[in-house]
Formats: sequence, C-alpha cells, structure tokens
Amino acid sequence: MVNVMIRFKPLFTTLTLVAGLACSFSSWALNITASVSKTSVSKDEIIQLKVAADEKLDGGKINFDTLSDNFYVGRPSFSSSVNIINGKRSDSSVWTVSIAPQKTGSVTIPSFKIDDAITDPITLNVGVGEQVPTTTDIIEVRSKIGKKELYPNESTQLDARIIVKVDPRRLQNPNLTQPIASGLKIEPLSEPQQYQAVLDGVEVLIIDQKFRVTASNSGDFSIKLPTLTGAVRYGNNRSSTRIINLDGKSPTVSLTVLPVPENYQGAWLPTSKLDLSQSWQLDNNEVSSSDSVTIEEGDSLTRTITLTATGLGTSQLPNLTINNPDAFRVYSEKPAFSDNDDGSVTMTTKQVLIAKRSGEFSLPNVPVQWWDSVNKKAQTSEVKGLNVTVNASASSASAPLLPQSPTTNTQIVKDSGFWPILTALFACLWVFSTVMWLRGRKQSPSVAPSVDKAKTLSLKSKLIEAIEQGDPIKAQSLLEQWLTIQEVDLEDAKAIRAEMNLMSQKVMGAEPSTWDKNTLVNLIKQAKTREKYQTEELARL
Repeated sequence: MVNVMIRFKPLFTTLTLVAGLACSFSSWALNITASVSKTSVSKDEIIQLKVAADEKLDGGKINFDTLSDNFYVGRPSFSSSVNIINGKRSDSSVWTVSIAPQKTGSVTIPSFKIDDAITDPITLNVGVGEQVPTTTDIIEVRSKIGKKELYPNESTQLDARIIVKVDPRRLQNPNLTQPIASGLKIEPLSEPQQYQAVLDGVEVLIIDQKFRVTASNSGDFSIKLPTLTGAVRYGNNRSSTRIINLDGKSPTVSLTVLPVPENYQGAWLPTSKLDLSQSWQLDNNEVSSSDSVTIEEGDSLTRTITLTATGLGTSQLPNLTINNPDAFRVYSEKPAFSDNDDGSVTMTTKQVLIAKRSGEFSLPNVPVQWWDSVNKKAQTSEVKGLNVTVNASASSASAPLLPQSPTTNTQIVKDSGFWPILTALFACLWVFSTVMWLRGRKQSPSVAPSVDKAKTLSLKSKLIEAIEQGDPIKAQSLLEQWLTIQEVDLEDAKAIRAEMNLMSQKVMGAEPSTWDKNTLVNLIKQAKTREKYQTEELARL
C-alpha cells in the first residue's frame, strides 16, 4: 500500500496544483450582481435597483436605457471604492437607480453585461396597489378666448392658465407644452408667468400665458390648450413613494373662421374696432384750424396719422399711401407700432412737408377701408386733408418784368390806302422808344434796397445751429428760407442740398445711423454768396 502511494505521489501533486490554479483563476474573474429592494410591488411604486461589481470600473460601463420600455427610470448614481483590511485589498463599483413599473403583471428586469460577466434577470410581481391620483387630479387647465368667430387674417387673444395642485418640488422633468391647432397661427404674446395662490382652500402653483391666434382660411378649428408633461413623485409616511406620469392631455377650444364675403371689394382688413385720427403741426406748433392754414415758403408742416385696430398684428396693418402735391418736399418717417393693454395695436405715421413754392394747394384726404367683423359690414374711416396757402417769402427776389411785344391783329383788306404808311410810322416810333429805354437803363441803373444783412446772418446762424442739434426738419426749413434771400453759387448750393438730403436719410431713415455734421456746416460757411436785390417794376413806356 505504501508502495502504491509512493508510486502515485507525482499524480496527486499535479492534481492538487491544477485545482489550486483553477481556484486562483476563478477568484480573478469579474463578478457582478443585480438586486432590488423587493420583488412584490405595486404599479408606479418606486423601488431601488442596485448593480454591484467586485472591481473598480468606469461609471459608463452599464446603460440603463433598456429599462425605459417597462419602467420609469430615475437618474442613476455611481460610486467606487477600495478597501484594504489586514493587508488584503478589495475593490467595488456600485450603480443605484430608482425605477417604477408602468404596468401590472409579471415584469422582468433584464440582465446587465460588463465584459464577460452578466447579471441574472429579476422578475417582479406588479399589482394594482392603492388608489392614486390621476393627471386630471393633479393638473387643471383653464382658458379664455376673446372671440370664437373670426375672419381670415383676423386675430384674437387666448389666455391659458395651468393649475398645479401638488407641491412643485415633486415634479419630475416638467415641460410646458404649447397650444396646437392645425390651420391657425398661434404665437405667444408674453412669457409664462408663475406664482403661488390659494384655490378652494388649497395652495397651488398657477402658470399664466397669453397667445395671439390668427386665422388663415375659413372653416371650423380646434385648439389644444397648453399643459404640463413629465411626472410627479407621490406618497406619504404610510405608503411607498410612487411615480405618476402626466399624460399630456388637455382640453380644447373650438373656433370658427367665416369666409370673406363674396361681394366685398378692396383691401381686406378685418377688425372689430378701428380708430383713425390725425394732428397737424406748423414748425412744431399745433395747427388750430382743421380745414385750412397759411404758411410761408420754407415752413415745415408735420402731419401725424394714428391708426388703432383690435384683432390685428403689426404685420397686418395697412401701409398708408398719401399723394402730396409736388409743391412740397416730403419726408416720411418709418411707422411706429405699439401694443395696448386691451390687445389692440396702434400704428403712428408721420410726414414732414416743406413748402417749396408759393400758391394754394390741397393736401389729400386719407381713407382706410376695413371690414367690421362685429356688425359684418364694410366700413371706411377717413381723416380730412388740409387747404394750404403758401405765401412767397418776404425777402425773395421778384422776377424782373420784361417789355412785352405788342399784339398784332392781322386784317385782310383790299384797299390798303394810308394804313401801310401809318403802320410803318408806329413801328419806327416803337423801335426808337425801345432803344432810348435800353440806353437809359445802361446809364442809370435802378437802385434797389439790399436785403437786411442782419436777417441773413441770423438765418445762417440758426441754420448751422439746427444742423449741429441734429434736427433735419428744422434745418431743411431754414435752408429754404436762407436760399431765398441769399444768392449762393450754383455748385455750392447743389452740394449743400445733397448733403442736407444725406442728413435726412441718416437721421430720419428706416435705419438711422451716425452722420458727420461738420461737412454740411463747412459747406454753408464756405459757400460763395452775395445779397439778392429787390428789383423794382419797370416803368411802362
């Protein structure tokens, strides 16, 4: 027997070594396990899923997206640690995530794999559990719409209110949706306003927001109101915490869009109310008369038209076209818009008219055609024009009167008699008198009083001051007055007018920009000038 043991001793040694190596390799392999706090749960009840590994690993080794089909998945947490006890080292990596089953019955947590290691699947028994509130118990949506009947291109205001009846801190990933309606244009008029309030004795969170609803085509439409989506953590001290998913359902509002009347002609402007008014200013002073006014050459007349409409956006308001007489230089400012508290929109249009020549002129009426959507009929609002008498500037030079040729009446006669001789005699006398008048004019030129130099210098100073203040309207008016009493070199006058137009474009244009005033001021100061003279009317011969 001893001989047998001695004989097989090498074999026993080999087997022992192999077994030891096998145990050693098995201890080197990665081990991971998955566990839950309990396997019998209720629908929407939150439980903890933990995955542990016996090595120090990276947190991105496990992807929990596979759980989202059957579970509500919270944000995973990860930790790793190294322990050394009595010289023996142990590593660990732990993933923890909150999950809640979304359906009843047998629900399986799938396996998780890291390298060659894999966890076992876990089967949960999910029951109905206790009664929990629904989305309608947590979220209430209310609304108010300005009009339920519109016409194409007409707008109305929609006020939406969302009432949250739970502590806002319990909301998980909340998202505010927007109103939806096919065939209607809906745009927000304000940012969402959030505030705490007490409703029916319960403290709630209220979210208010205003929208503009614009119709495009006729028909019947339905607007789905905004609401909150996401989830709510629900529970108390006597029960487990649950997740209630907000289903995103919300009530709807019906809206009818009537067709454009077949017999309507003209620009289509539907509104429930339209106000049109205007004001006149003469050199920044209100014009007292609403029918007529008398001004001087170079004076500036400002016309301001204000249009206020309900149920329209700024892009829907009309462009006012005003055909003014050529006797005025016209500067039109870009229309200004403002939103009013009652939901209406106001457009202000301003024109500055500078009289270029004397005479009597009529500034036109301005009509606006629109459709009364309340009384369902066409309307026309209009502001009246103005009769303007433009007097020549007192200092402007009058044109010299030239002698007119006598009018000759031709008669056909058979017997000339003494008429040819008499006609020749009168012709000679006329030629002689004309020659004598021209000789006397050369020898004794008429003396005309010069324009008041003090007034010329005052106008020039005021003109330069208006330019330096950046007031193109006043500057243009003073320029016209200065040029009527000051004879400026043609090229200099042309350069001054060009630079004045550039000033108006830069300061009063649709996109105002910086402008160098020194160029225009220097042109005026350096212009070649001489006083004009009042020419007396030539004496009749």
